[in-house]
Amino acid sequence: MAQASAASAAPLSLDHARRAARHRREQWVTALLLTPGVGFLALFLIIPLAQVFLRSVGLAAVGQASRFTWGYYRQFWTEAQYRDGFFFSLWLGAASTAISLAIALVFSALMQIRFPGRLAMSVLYKIPLVVPSLVAAFLILSLIGPGGILARLVFHWGWSWPQLVYDRWGWGVILVLVWHNVPFMMVIISAVMASIPHDIVDAARNLGASPWAVFRDVTVPLSLSGISAATLLVFIQVFGAFAVPSLLESAYPLALPVIMQTEMMDRANWALASALGSVLTLASAAVLVLYYRLVQGRGEIVR
Repeated sequence: MAQASAASAAPLSLDHARRAARHRREQWVTALLLTPGVGFLALFLIIPLAQVFLRSVGLAAVGQASRFTWGYYRQFWTEAQYRDGFFFSLWLGAASTAISLAIALVFSALMQIRFPGRLAMSVLYKIPLVVPSLVAAFLILSLIGPGGILARLVFHWGWSWPQLVYDRWGWGVILVLVWHNVPFMMVIISAVMASIPHDIVDAARNLGASPWAVFRDVTVPLSLSGISAATLLVFIQVFGAFAVPSLLESAYPLALPVIMQTEMMDRANWALASALGSVLTLASAAVLVLYYRLVQGRGEIVR
């Protein structure tokens, strides 16, 4: 009887060993398949970010002795030019994103309606997507800047042209960023709105809802996934924008990416520039975390 139980246990142990060996092989295969992607992320994302952070705290310094310190972060918060630059970049990001979103929502909803010239309009509004930001800044500058086309036009009528570029609030910068980002948001939001079943919209109209009520209570809530994604992408892009602010902003305050470039290239202060870059990165990461928290909360409410 003992021999029979031992004979039956032998195949079970052999089968268990085979399953364990197969599981190890699958783990090795999975690791090998993940190696290119993980290596790419480590080489071009994790290692550079780690190096920037280490440099910002006095380690991995270039051209000077390494010594751990939080002094560069204290310098960012205590000196007005750096602190104001951060809030100015935050203002540019928030204002540009809000204005772009309002315009993109209206025009995305209009693009869902069939009207003569709709196909041509769907092509024309994408033109800013292929225009580089710096070129767009030059176009807007020649249009609304001092001595620009509109300024010369109103001068003949005896009117004064307002200062829309090189102003403290960065309205010229915001105008260029809005011009450049509205089509980007429209591409995302229009695609989401086009996926809304027409039966839902028709049912709302049949129940007596006005076009504005349908847009407010049906179209926008069902498009929140695309709206939130477009808003997040545009804000992070504008928050770290360098080319347009460097051309159109006033002498003070400067956007934080412009200050970074000055500290790094003109003053060779890589540690402070790394600290400013880390602040920008952490702020963008905080916005990203907030976005996912809001999306998850909305998903739980829907469920």
